[in-house]
Amino acid sequence: MTTYTKQQIESLAGNALSQACAYIQETLGVKTGDIAGLFLTGEPQEIIESILQDYIRTEIQYKALETE
Repeated sequence: MTTYTKQQIESLAGNALSQACAYIQETLGVKTGDIAGLFLTGEPQEIIESILQDYIRTEIQYKALETE
């Protein structure tokens, strides 16, 4: 079983948020990430990344159960 550090989980969550924003921007034809940068700074970013981190940890736990 692969073990993930807190930093790896945080990085994965941050990258997931960035990819979600990129997908939305591409779909809407947005040329810059200025609005995302303003909208997702501080508390909103922390909340979303925290939710994603919880989700990642849950996926890791369930994957571990599958391999037992």
